Amino acid sequence: MELKKYKLGEILDVTRGASLSGEFYATEGKYIRLTCGNFDYQNNCFKENKSKDNLYYIGDFKPEFLMEEGDIITPLTEQAIGLLGSTAIIPESGKYIQSQDVAKIICKEELLDKDFVFYLISSTLVKQQLSAAAQQTKIRHTSPDKIRDCTVWIPELTEQKRIGKLLRSLDRKIELNRAINQNL
Repeated sequence: MELKKYKLGEILDVTRGASLSGEFYATEGKYIRLTCGNFDYQNNCFKENKSKDNLYYIGDFKPEFLMEEGDIITPLTEQAIGLLGSTAIIPESGKYIQSQDVAKIICKEELLDKDFVFYLISSTLVKQQLSAAAQQTKIRHTSPDKIRDCTVWIPELTEQKRIGKLLRSLDRKIELNRAINQNL
């Protein structure tokens, strides 16, 4: 298998979310603002954030910040060690607003498979580069530019699709086993 070297910015785009005014945070509403609490970084998946009671947003925002099912997100702030480079997939369209602490990953589909990139961003290779480039000492930050600047080696698209499909299948089995264990 031949691997080709890229900067992530050559094969994907990264967008920062909206700056949402705290005066429009609410305990109920139609839209939920995404936070770092939506990342289960130990299992590399999306989780409903139950750590705050003011997660809804009732103010105006641009439509491009409303997330669609299947969108891939990654945090721009590390509020727990290991959070930078985590990924999550939005489970439902029209419910979540991308906030400024969350980046959206957009693949150039002729070069990169969406399932593959989900695992690529959360790989040790990318996480180490993000950690090394992170700013601050206590709560560390990254940026869309720093994510785009990470160097990766990837196989051709057909191989990416095979790898992404296999890893996604394994994750679904793990999720099913977790659900079974919780019911027992």
